[in-house]
Amino acid sequence: MASACRHVAVTGPPGVGKTTLVQKVVGQLQEAEVACSGFYTKEVRQGGKRVGFDVVTLSGRTGVLSRQRAEGSGGREPRVGNYAVDVASFESLALPLLQTQVRSLQQHRAPPQHSITRPLRLARIWLSLVAW
Repeated sequence: MASACRHVAVTGPPGVGKTTLVQKVVGQLQEAEVACSGFYTKEVRQGGKRVGFDVVTLSGRTGVLSRQRAEGSGGREPRVGNYAVDVASFESLALPLLQTQVRSLQQHRAPPQHSITRPLRLARIWLSLVAW
């Protein structure tokens, strides 16, 4: 039987509610006993300031994605802006989920012919959804 999996990427500017949207939708799907897999990123704040991001799997596992480091702190880790990326944490939590999804697509479906980008308006929030 063909896989009924759906793939959604949520994009939008910082602070518009992407993580909240994903958490609420996934929570409702899980309550309805719909199987979900994947991950999202969640900002980490200390003293009201963003200091980094965690990666959170839909099964509830959490790990460090990135943390703010002072310029010239001597670290050799990859950086995105002021954030040092914890590659090992990302690879142990998120990468297996991505690889599983790619294998699922290869086994059960033809590659997507196109993607659909649709703006979504939620109160004062605009998000761009990409589904395939």
